[in-house]
Amino acid sequence: MDTRKESIELSEEVLKTLLSCGTEIDELYRRFRELRVLEDDLSFQSALLKVEHAFFMLVQSMNILREQLGLLKIASEKGEVY
Repeated sequence: MDTRKESIELSEEVLKTLLSCGTEIDELYRRFRELRVLEDDLSFQSALLKVEHAFFMLVQSMNILREQLGLLKIASEKGEVY
């Protein structure tokens, strides 16, 4: 069964969702960063910093997913997967 067309359609849907989510995630990250800067308690600042780091890792994962979706499209056009 050739699923290339369905895979590309799904990947385009995922890319649209990533763009939408990315904008929201960026705003949430900014708000946590602002709270950390305003916080006086160093131990709570540390907890907020860990949340910021988790946001960073989330964005990195989203970037990897976006890259793999791009490679999927190339593979579907060339018929090759590396």
